Formats: sequence, C-alpha cells, structure tokens
Amino acid sequence: MKHGSKSDYLFYGGKGSIIINFLMKLFFLIVIFSSILFCDDRLYLEKADIMKNRTVNDESIQYISGNVIFSKGSLTMKCQNGTHNQNSGIATLVDSVSSIQNNRHLTCDTLIFFSKEDKIITYGNPHLWDQNYELFADTIIVYTKNDSGIALGSVILEQKGQTIKSDRLEYKKSNIDTTISYSAIGNVSIIDSSRLAVCGRANYNRSKEITSLELNPKISEGKQIISGEKIILSYENEILKNLLIPDQAHVQTVSLGFQKRIVDSTSFLDSAEFFDDLSGAFLSGFFENGELDSMRLEGMSTTLYHIFEDSVYQGNNKTSGDTIIINFKNKETNSIKVIGGAEGTFSPDTLGSTLKEPIVYSANRINYRLPEKETDLEGYAKIKHDGTDLESGYINVDWETDILNALPKPDSPDLFEPINPIIIERGKDPMSGTKMTYNLKTKKGRVVKGGTKADDGYYTGSEIRNETKKTVFIKNSTYTTCELDTPHFHFESTKMKIVQNDVVIARPIILHLAQIPIIGVPFGIFPHRGGQRHSGWIMPTYGESKSRGQYLDGLGFYWAPSQFWDSKITTSFGDRQGLLFRMNNRYHLRYKFSGSLYLRSQQFLVNSKNISDLSNSRKAALNIRWAHKQNMRNSQSLNANVTYSSSGDYNKKYGITQSERMNQKAISNLSYSKRWPKSKNSISTNLYSNQDLLINEKIDTASSYYIKPTRSGSQLNIINKTLPNFSFRHGQSNLFPTTAKTKNWYNNINWNYGLTFTNKDRDFYESEKITVDDTTSFYQWKENKINEQNSVWSHSSSINAPQKLFKYISINPSLSIRSVWVDKYFNGIWNDTTFSFSKKQIEGFKARTTGSFSINANTKLYGILPVPIGPLKVIRHTASPSIGYSYTPDFSKPVFNQDLGYFEIKKDSLGNRILFDKFSGTLAGSTPKSENKSMNFSLNNIFQAKVLKNEEEKKIDLLTWRLSTSYNFAADSMNLSNLRSSIRSKIAGKLNLDISMTHDFYKYVQGAGRISDYNKNEKGLIVPRLTSARFSTGFRFSGKRWANETINETDVDSTEEDNDLLNPGLNDRSTLTNNSVKKGNLWNTNVSLSYTISAYNPEKINKTFWINTTSAFQVTKNWKVSYRARFNMIERDLVNHSFSIYRDLHCWELSLNWTPGGMGQGINLRINVKSPTLRDLKYEKKGGLYSRSPF
Repeated sequence: MKHGSKSDYLFYGGKGSIIINFLMKLFFLIVIFSSILFCDDRLYLEKADIMKNRTVNDESIQYISGNVIFSKGSLTMKCQNGTHNQNSGIATLVDSVSSIQNNRHLTCDTLIFFSKEDKIITYGNPHLWDQNYELFADTIIVYTKNDSGIALGSVILEQKGQTIKSDRLEYKKSNIDTTISYSAIGNVSIIDSSRLAVCGRANYNRSKEITSLELNPKISEGKQIISGEKIILSYENEILKNLLIPDQAHVQTVSLGFQKRIVDSTSFLDSAEFFDDLSGAFLSGFFENGELDSMRLEGMSTTLYHIFEDSVYQGNNKTSGDTIIINFKNKETNSIKVIGGAEGTFSPDTLGSTLKEPIVYSANRINYRLPEKETDLEGYAKIKHDGTDLESGYINVDWETDILNALPKPDSPDLFEPINPIIIERGKDPMSGTKMTYNLKTKKGRVVKGGTKADDGYYTGSEIRNETKKTVFIKNSTYTTCELDTPHFHFESTKMKIVQNDVVIARPIILHLAQIPIIGVPFGIFPHRGGQRHSGWIMPTYGESKSRGQYLDGLGFYWAPSQFWDSKITTSFGDRQGLLFRMNNRYHLRYKFSGSLYLRSQQFLVNSKNISDLSNSRKAALNIRWAHKQNMRNSQSLNANVTYSSSGDYNKKYGITQSERMNQKAISNLSYSKRWPKSKNSISTNLYSNQDLLINEKIDTASSYYIKPTRSGSQLNIINKTLPNFSFRHGQSNLFPTTAKTKNWYNNINWNYGLTFTNKDRDFYESEKITVDDTTSFYQWKENKINEQNSVWSHSSSINAPQKLFKYISINPSLSIRSVWVDKYFNGIWNDTTFSFSKKQIEGFKARTTGSFSINANTKLYGILPVPIGPLKVIRHTASPSIGYSYTPDFSKPVFNQDLGYFEIKKDSLGNRILFDKFSGTLAGSTPKSENKSMNFSLNNIFQAKVLKNEEEKKIDLLTWRLSTSYNFAADSMNLSNLRSSIRSKIAGKLNLDISMTHDFYKYVQGAGRISDYNKNEKGLIVPRLTSARFSTGFRFSGKRWANETINETDVDSTEEDNDLLNPGLNDRSTLTNNSVKKGNLWNTNVSLSYTISAYNPEKINKTFWINTTSAFQVTKNWKVSYRARFNMIERDLVNHSFSIYRDLHCWELSLNWTPGGMGQGINLRINVKSPTLRDLKYEKKGGLYSRSPF
C-alpha cells in the first residue's frame, strides 16, 4: 500500500479518522444500551436438579424438578416441579411455588407464567403481598410489568387497615405510593376498624382517595346503617373525610332501652329495640378524624327519632322537610335541624310518657337540641296538641318540662316575618299576645300583652293566664265588640275572669266612648257561651212617655238550665200604667216534641196623683198561651194551642199594630191524629174553644164596642167549645182492585168513607123585646147567659168511576151520600091564625140521609198559530172544555115515592106551602129543599209562545183565561148562573196581572132587583152584565248609582209583593228599618195596586182602589231610608204612611221609625251597639204608640 495518497488520508487521517472514531463509539453505545435494555427480556432457567427435554406436538418441552429457579429481570420464581416451553415462553410451576419481584411476594400451589405477556396466573391458595397490602383469592392474575392484576373467587384484599372482600377484584399499584387502586365486583365488603361497607361493586381511586360503592350499597358503623343507590367515600391521608349519597339516601340507627308495659295490672320495664330512621333524596356526611361529625339530607327528607328519658322509652318523633342537618358528638346525635317546609309529629308512649296525645307541629325551620331536650320552631311555627293549636313566629319547646315559650320571632337576627303568638284551645276562643308560655301537661299558660275573642267580643290585657281548663284571668283588661285597633267604645277593668262557656266577670268596670271614660260600675257580667244559650240577667230600659209616665222596661232573668228547655222572665213598670210580668218557657227535644208556655200578667193602676187611690179601681189581666207540637211513632201527631185571657184590655190598649189591637179572641185547640198509610185509614180527634174577650163590652150600652140588637132572638157568642170532634177517614180505594197491567172498566171504580162525631157546648147572650107601652118598644140583651149543648154523627161516602171515551174524552160519574144523626131536633107547632110554625125542641135521636149525583166530561184541544215576528215563532193555544151534570133532589118532597119525613108541611090561606125543617138549627144544618138539576160549563184557555233566544227555543206562558157557568133545569126562573172568568198573565216576565170578573145574564130593575129577562143590547143580543171585578198587579222599580249611569228598570214582581192588598195596611212595621236595596242600586220601589168594582145594583156601584208602596233608598254606604204608604185612590186619601231611617255606625247603629199620623202614630229613636251581647247598651226615645208597649 502506498502511503500519502488522498484517499488514505481521508480514511486514516485528518477528518476521516474523526468519522471512524465516532461510528465506532456509536456502535459500542448501541451494543451496551441493548444489552442493558434487553438483557432480562427472556425467561431464564437458572437452576434445576433434574432437567429433561421432550418433544410434544413438535415443540421442545423442558421438564424440570428439584429446587427449580426461573428469573426474568427482577422477577424470580421458585418451585419443585415444572415445565418450560422456550418457544412460547410459557412456564408452569407447581409444588411450593413462590415468586418475588421488587419486594412483592407471591405463593401458591400452581403458577403459570406467560413470559411474552409478562402475566402470571396462580391457582391453589394464591397469596400476593408486599409491605403495604396482601391479596388472597382462588385465582390471582398478576401483570408483572405494571404491578396490576385480577383476583377471582373469595377475594380478600388487605391494605392500610382495610379488608376488602369480593368475588372479583381488579387492582393496580398507585404511582403515588405503594398503595393499590382497585375495582371490586360481587358481594363486596369493606371492613375497617369501625365500619363495614357492603355492595355489589366498589371502586377505589388511590390518586383521588375516593371509594365508590354501587349496587345496593350499605355502610354499618356501630348501631348505624347507611344506604342508598350509590355511596361515595372521600378520604384525606387515608382518613375518611366525606360521604355522599346522590339518590335514595337512607340512614337507620338502632336505639336500645326499656319500655313500660302492663300485664295483669302489673307494671314493669321490658327491654326494647327501636330503629331511628333518616331518608331523603340526597345525603352528604362529613367526618372529623374518621368519625362522623354531621350529615346533610336534602329532597323530601324525613326522620324518625325515638326518645328516651333515663333509658325509658317516651315516644317517637317523626319529622319531614326540604333539608335535614344532623350533628353528632361522641358518636351520638347532638342536634337535628330541619329547613324548609318542616313539619313533624311527636307520638308519645301512652304508658311511659306524661303526655297522652300526639303533638303535631310545623315551621319554616326546626332545630332539635337533644342534649338540652329542647326544640326551636322558627318562622310560621304551629303546634297542635290535644285540642290546642298554637301559632307564632317562634316557639321553643322544653321536652323535659313540657313547657312552650312563644315569641313573634327569635332573639337572633332572622329573615322570618314576626308573628304574634296565637293559641286556640278546643271549645275556647283564640288568644293572642306578644309573648306566651304554655304547659302541655297541665294545660296552663300565660300571655303577655294578649288578647282574645269571645263570642262577638274582643278582650285584651297586659297579662292573660289560665287557671283551669275553663277559667282565664286577665290583668288590666279591656272588652269591646268593636274590632278596630282603637275601638269606638270599650270597657276597662283591672281584673277580669273568663269562665269558658259561661260568663265573663270584671271588676271594677269603666265604660269608655272614643277613649273617654264615661261611667263606672263596681262590676260587670257578660255572657260567654260561644253562641249557645246561657243564663243571665236581662238589663232594663228606662224612659218616659205621656201615656206611661216614667217607666222601666225589660228587667228580668233568662234561665237556660239545659239544652232541652229554657225560661225568660221579665217585668216592666210605668207609674201611669201599672206593672207587667211576663214569663216565656220553651222546651224542645229534637225529632220528638217542642213547645212553649207563655204567661202574661198586668196590674193596671188608677190614673190618680193621690197615692191612697192606688188600691181603688185596680184592674188585673192574665193571659196564658201554651203551644205544643209532637210527632210520634207510627204516623202519629199531637198538636196543642191553648189560650186563656181574663180580659181583652191589654191588646186593645197596648197593641202596637192595628191587627194586634183587633185580636180579641182567645182560641184554643188540641188535636191528635193517627194514620195507617197502607190501608189508607186515618183518625183524628180535636178539642176546640173560642172565647170572645170583648163580650162584656159588646153588651154594655156605655161601651164604644156595644152591639145594638135589632130583633128578638139575636145571639152573641160568649164561648164556643167542641168537646170533642172525632173523625175517621178511609181514603179513595178501588172497589175491584187488580194487579193486572190491562184493567177493565170496573177496576177504575173508586170509593171512600168518612165518619165524624162532633159534640159542641156553647154559651151565648140572646136578645129580647122589651115593650114599654103600646107604642114604645126596644130590644136588649138578656142579663143571663144561655148554655146550649149539641152532638152530631156524620157519615159520608162517595163512589166514582173515571173512564176514557174515544181515547180523548175523560168522563167521571160520581155518587155522594151523607147521613147525619143528631141527639136533638125540632117539631113544628102550627098556628092557624098566623099561618106559621113555632118550634119545639125534642130530645132524642133523629137521622137524615141526603145525596147527590154528578157526571163530568172533559177533553183538550190544541191549536198552533205561526207568528214569525222577530224572536216570536209560534203561539200555541190549549183549550180544555168541560161539561158536567149534577143532580140534588128536593128533600121536602118524596124521593123515589118515599116521604123521608124531614119536613112538616102546611099551607097558608093562599095555598102556598109552608115548610118546617126539623133539622134546621141543629148541628146537622138545614136540609136541602131546592131541587138542583144543573149543567155545568167551563173552558180553560192557556196561551203559550215559542221564542228563539240565543239560538235556543224557549217556551213562555203568555196568559191563562178561565170561564165557567151553569144552567139549572129545575129552577123556576133565571136558570143560568153568573158567568165567572179570570185572567192571569206575567207580561214579558216582568209584570203579574190578575183579573177576575163576574157577569150576570139577567136584567136588574131598580126596586125589583134581578128579573128573569135576559140582559140584551139594542140589537137583541144577550150581553152579560158586569156585577163585580177585581184587578191587581205589582211593579218593582230600581235605579242604579249615578256613577254607573242611572238606569230605571221594571223587575219581576207579582201581587204577592203585598199579600194584604184589600186590608187597611196592618203589616208589621218592624220590617221598615232593614229594607234592603239590591247591590249596585241606589233605590228601589215596590208598588202594588188593587182595583175592585161591585155593580150588583147598577145604580149603586161600589169601587175601591188601593195602592201600596214601599221604597228604600241607599243614600250612602251607611245611610238607608225607607218609606211605606197606603193610598185610597177613590177617596184620594193617604190612609197611613211611615218613615224609617237607618245609619250604620260601624259597631253601633242608629234607627228611626216614625208614623206621622193615624191609629199607629208614634216615633221610636234608637242608638245601640250592634252586638246582641251588648244590645242593652243603647239610647232610646219613644213617643206615641211605641211608648205604650213595654219592650
């Protein structure tokens, strides 16, 4: 080789030598690095006492035994027997297998190592451990490169004081330290020193120190069990810090103690176990040093807590709310806070607790402080216990003393609105104040600056306390019925006592008007019965009038000893009138009987200024009324109305209304009835008495009430008595009854029967003729009264048979028979000179039988008249014609050729028959002596309209028109009876019109009266003559307020608006004061009109035209004025009128009733408290008629 060439220089020297050196160094580095990196990549059999090679399935397998040692990197495996497939890199080790890698040890019976995958599978009691954990399982799979694996079957992992058991466990060693993270699946249990957790799956993340328990997880620690859909445990430095249950949280704690029991009247303590319960949607727990410090439950949270006192069970407390926070101390519950919609119930143990009834409570927030045995209820707090309701802004309950303290709000700053305490006890009125203390056990309490409502009154006081269930004491109290904070009036008292459902007693008591003291009394008593009747004094009214002088009205006492009866006793005195005593007793037993006994006694004083004349001419009057109504079993009833009056002076002199002053009858009635509905039978008996209280004045010629007799034999009844009146009735029944659906004509034949016995006793005065001389005579009443007694039996029966003819015509024949038996009758004594009978009374039995026959037929006809005018579409006319025939014989003549002997018949000188009725003047009454063969006609017309309103058809009744008359074939003349007609209509649904008329077919001749000639017009047509007519109607007008544009309207009305159109306006004026005006209206007026005409004699036509008006004006919200008047339009006279003014004065009211003139002239001004309790607190001024009557 030649030296010094250019190529040699490049290769061996200069820059070439540098490149070569670099490449050589790089090669050696790669070799060294590869040797380091891949030096342990293969599994080496380092030692074996015996080694044999065999070929299996074309592969070389090493069979080794005796102190076998394999190695791969840091992994060393030992056993006594095994196999090794070098091609696949799989080694199987058995007998005393062990391995070690980086201080991680593994022992088992069999080990299979997959070298290419760096995976170990162990069988037969595998045990894996290092200095931080131990793992046991049936099978353990280890990944040697990243220190992770899978344990299968009876897995047990122990690390850091925890033991984890499961069916499967996947683990991986943490990069932070030597602790492993794991995922345990199937029958997982985690055990540490103080708690046990079980679930279906558990995951532990070492880096985050979080354990997640899923699939029905539960954690048990001591007596407590926590469960939920999922439980998440957070640790800090391996110490449990937080617990989270996101859904279906549930905590259960065992409470042990003793429960009081009674067996065979023997009391003893028995050991008992209870479970406190806590549940909600979300739960979070917080731990300090591994111990549970607090727990927060959210979403529909509930808690059940069992309460013990000295280990004896007292009851359970169940609470619910939006959020529940529980604090623990020394592993015991220290406090429970319920926030948001908090409510709960304490259910006491009836044997172990002093409380016997549940306590129901609620608030915005509740705090249970268990060591102090207290509960705080904050914000709209409410407690209910044994009929007692307490409401307040804040309530504190001391369960050890059973004392409640209520305040408007707690002492600490709070956002809740203050609410003054209010307590409501069963059967008592609410009580409120600024502070309240109440003992649940004793039911005693105290209220500071409190108030309560009793009936319609309001009580306040600086301090209110209850001594017993029924007694309440109030200090520095006020009482009023005005609900304003500053009342218009009130009573003040330093001491007040309220006895529940009885009375309120205050002393002393001072009346204040507008906060100004007016008058004081030593004590005051107010009723307090919650609207019930109660005994007590009735305060009098003092006044003065011309007729009565100075008077005191209404002093008395009301006594209500029971719920079944009461008594009211009052007295009144006027120094010009006398003394009045009244007593009214009422009794009532529901569904049994009710009634009243009223007694009134008057002592009239002589009108003299000399006191010695008081005993002279003294008059007394006594009035007694008894009313009784009783419904008994089996369709029986008993009714009584009994009246006794010693005279009629009181009503005559002191009745306020004219109808009261004209009531001079003492009528008594006692009746009993019994029905048998199935058999249609009934009986009734009646006792009746009617006494004329003015009879002595009617026969006194000096009296203004004297009735002058005009003939001999006139009678004035003193008293009429019916002792008794007995009747039996059998209702209408089928003569031939049948149950068949198709009936024959004879099945419609009906009959009925009635029997009546009447026994009458009558006292009366009779007039007589007094002859002074031949030219002078007069009539007067006999001095002695006459007594008359009569009795009668009456039998009546009828039979009828309604039928249908030609389907559209109804006919009904009827036969009636009546038989009367009397114990007295009269014989006639004929006088041939005067051609007249005189009568002689005969004592003895006499019978009379009469009867009549009738047949009626009717049908209906319909007509339609189309009238398409506006909403009116059709008018329908329904005509119901009826025709009938009736026959009544002349019983003075032979009937069926048989002389009945009811009359004695003689003839006068002209041959006229003179009849004497043997029954006339008896209770049987006169015998019919005029034959009647009448044909009756009637036509009833109904006019209706069909209108279209709001696209709906509606039927409207327009009017009804009825006409009737008859024709008597047996009459000698004037066979036609009067034509009677009536028209009724409601015009446009607003106005009722009632018209009734009577027309006569015959002429009336002045001086001769009616004659048998028909009344005809100039053309010879019969024109019935109007003899009487009555027209009546009523209107109601109203006007709305001006602010709403006044609109006058005519409202629906009828003649019933004033039912007494023809009477002289005697209605009770007490309705005037409170005449109401319809809401929204300013005024309303009711007008009733009645016009009558009587023209029997065309030359003497009598007319009446009455107008009644009642008007009410709502002048302002509180002022009302009413006016009532009655006008005689014929005389153009104002018959009577009256005014009424009413003013609402909030808790007071003013009323003024004034009748300017007439019989009821008077005025009554009254200002009084509205409340019925204080209705005697009033000012009243009376005059005229009002001043006559005591209260």
